[in-house]
Amino acid sequence: MRSKSILATLCSMLLVYASLAESATSAAIGTLSSDGRAELNGTVTTAGATIFAGDRIVNPDKASTALSLTGGSRLILAGLGSLQMKETGGHPTARLESGRLAVLSHANAPIVVEAAGTRIHGVNGDAVYAVTVSGNNLQVIASKGGAEVEGAGRTVQVSAGNTLDARMLPADSNNGDSGAPGAASEGALRFFTFERVVIIATAGASAAALGAAIKSLLRTCRVTGSPSTVSCD
Repeated sequence: MRSKSILATLCSMLLVYASLAESATSAAIGTLSSDGRAELNGTVTTAGATIFAGDRIVNPDKASTALSLTGGSRLILAGLGSLQMKETGGHPTARLESGRLAVLSHANAPIVVEAAGTRIHGVNGDAVYAVTVSGNNLQVIASKGGAEVEGAGRTVQVSAGNTLDARMLPADSNNGDSGAPGAASEGALRFFTFERVVIIATAGASAAALGAAIKSLLRTCRVTGSPSTVSCD
């Protein structure tokens, strides 16, 4: 019994040290600031916290959390929601699990957003767009440049000034199980199909917090220094 207890303790210690070693060798991909009690990996974070691939951010209601990424791209999680940062092929990827995310994607340092079983990225140079996930429903608002939304077997372009409203279903939903986008948040991205998609002219953001986040990203920003920092007019 005693040997089993010692073995269990040793295994736990190895898991902790492996996690620490992985974090130590990972390159920072940005910094975080929040006007609320945002959580980083389950702990309430402070302004200026460094973000690494694998980190998960959870936002409380009415909070606004900004991520300034190396290279100048930026994200703002507006209100209640959560996302996980990854790095794929040397580029940062934000996996939006739920909530509203405003995105500034620089052409020379692009970022991909994974949401509701789709991959979304900016087009036509620097792009500003917003992504909202609620259950199986996906909304993409393009404010500058444009955005491309890729699902299973279909790619939809959303030009500046337009909004995509879509309902997504897993590609294997013929068995009657509609599933949920959250299933794609574990492991590799599983592409979903467009069950319904509508493109409409954008009159404005669907929520005040999201509108403020988009306006913030549309300001003139510069990337300076090494490591890079972002300053906005």
